[in-house]
Amino acid sequence: MTQRVNAFDQPIGAAVSDWTPRPRPQRVTLTGRLCRLEPLDAERHAADLHAAYADAADGRAWTYMASEPFADAAAYRRHAQAMAESSDPLHFAVVDLASGRAVGTLALMRIDAANGVVEVGHVMFSPHLQRTPLSTEAQYLLMRHVFDELGYRRYEWKCDSLNAPSRRTAQRLGFTFEGVFRQAIVTKGRNRDTAWFAVIDGDWPALRAAFEAWLAPDNFDADGHQRQGLAALRAAHSGAARADLQLRPLAATDHAAWLPLWRGYQSFYKVDLGDALDARTWQRLLDPAEPMHALGAFDAAGQLLGIVHCIFHRSTWTEGPYCYLQDLFTVPAARGRGVGRALIEAVYARAAAEGASRVWWLTHESNAPGRLLYDRVAQNAGFIQYRKSL
Repeated sequence: MTQRVNAFDQPIGAAVSDWTPRPRPQRVTLTGRLCRLEPLDAERHAADLHAAYADAADGRAWTYMASEPFADAAAYRRHAQAMAESSDPLHFAVVDLASGRAVGTLALMRIDAANGVVEVGHVMFSPHLQRTPLSTEAQYLLMRHVFDELGYRRYEWKCDSLNAPSRRTAQRLGFTFEGVFRQAIVTKGRNRDTAWFAVIDGDWPALRAAFEAWLAPDNFDADGHQRQGLAALRAAHSGAARADLQLRPLAATDHAAWLPLWRGYQSFYKVDLGDALDARTWQRLLDPAEPMHALGAFDAAGQLLGIVHCIFHRSTWTEGPYCYLQDLFTVPAARGRGVGRALIEAVYARAAAEGASRVWWLTHESNAPGRLLYDRVAQNAGFIQYRKSL
């Protein structure tokens, strides 16, 4: 793309043709297959919400909220009444269509209609909503309303930088990590560094298609378990998974294609592990009982262009499992085509889906381009911690 400049030969942003301010969000009802978003109403929703929040085993869900757990239903009702009277934030109750009960809230806030920017926040989901298809549908309904009905350009998600579950949720939902604002606010007498994420209108078509494919009834088996994860569907609809590039786990039939790349990786680092260890590595990659897995990137003709191995471990000293990303290698002809980046992004997407708290990776200190790529992808994925082992 040609760089735009002004009369002083200075770079300037692309023109936004025919832009006009967008409508402000209103108190509308948004209905999906599993849930309904209703404008928050203390009369209708407060009792359900207080009861749903009271079903939590403890108060940890309130750690990063501006409020603390409420002592009784009357106290929460007063809080709900204040939220219902606010226009920014504009609060919605999430109603489970199966039970008819309100089970959580979320809001549109920091509404900037002139620039088409809005943030989703005050997300407080009860145990009846957390980690369920309803929670995903609730986020999708509000996002769809903002982009498709109001025509906004940017949809933001912000959270305490220490709030690992919120960061993982943002990444799973397709938000891009944009950085951390240090010492952004003081909340509950504590410092908060704020992590920023966003979806823009150019991201939305592929993201909408992924949401709709994930929420489709045929994506769930008879026990309600997903057949395909949202991260995988998002990758399938995004530019990272181009029509000429397929990412998938390696299968037994891929051994002949995998071995030259695996040995190419060894040659790059000037090691030779030997036939026996090569065979053992392949056996581990295919054994479902092993924590080690392999992903491959294939072109339209089925040729293997790149591989990456990842290992998922569980530990008592990390929150959730953690992941090792290692053994990344692409054939020389594929370099510079985004194959390595796509493989790394696929590992981070799987790590997010697995609930991993961090991704660690290993590369040689001399591999400066690789180190830079890992840094950039890790930052975009929004993981709090990762390690460079040299």
